[in-house]
Amino acid sequence: MTVGTVAKRRRRTAAAPDRPASTTRGWIWALFQIAVLAGESFAVLFLLAQPAFRPQHLTVSGTRHLTPAQVTSTINLPADRNIFFLDHRQLEQQLQALPWVRTASVSLSLPDRVSVRITEWQPSAVLQVGEATYYVNDLGEVLDPATEAGGLAVINRPDFGTVRSGQHAVAGELLAMLLQIRSGFSSAFKISLMSFQIDNREILTAQTDRGWTIIFGQMVTSDDRASLEGKLAALRALSGRIDLTSAPIQYINLENPGAPAVQMRGRR
Repeated sequence: MTVGTVAKRRRRTAAAPDRPASTTRGWIWALFQIAVLAGESFAVLFLLAQPAFRPQHLTVSGTRHLTPAQVTSTINLPADRNIFFLDHRQLEQQLQALPWVRTASVSLSLPDRVSVRITEWQPSAVLQVGEATYYVNDLGEVLDPATEAGGLAVINRPDFGTVRSGQHAVAGELLAMLLQIRSGFSSAFKISLMSFQIDNREILTAQTDRGWTIIFGQMVTSDDRASLEGKLAALRALSGRIDLTSAPIQYINLENPGAPAVQMRGRR
């Protein structure tokens, strides 16, 4: 055995004790990281449990027909829920279920504020069922009982049955057409339309301010509704032969625009 071999063995023997020290430092570092992570988790959980971050202040804006109490009741903020766990999109969907709500925006602000911005529907017409009246929006959906029609179009549905908020009372496409017809009728024919009526067979009629009725026919399909333009053209042609403002008319039937039928009062 040479002197060099002996020296190498001595160096290896002397270096062997360093391995446990390196392993120990690794374990200490791992335990330190775990302790830091546990501390951070505890701090987050402690923060989330604080009452200061529970929704306490709710502000509501943009309402005219809805009350803040209705909005508060609808979103039903849980008193024990931290504001970090609230979903503004879910709250907005809950508000959309209210008939008057056209759009809803909910924002959350630390530490405990919830802000609600409502855009309401404007009544487009009034639905009349018997003696009861209800506001209707652009989509033809019932909003709430109406106190008065004012200048809104009146749509009478005597056979409609029980009325509920949010219920479809008239097709939105048809409602838009009726409002357009009503707005231009006076300038075109020198008479006004007082109200529309849709019966249980979806037959549309209109009552004029001269006391006589226009029968437009059934309005079930898109083709039925598209026929209104031709029927109004037939009425315009008829007005060249009959004075619609003063003639003793009982009704004008436009179901067949090619041959409109006119019934005068006192005739059989």
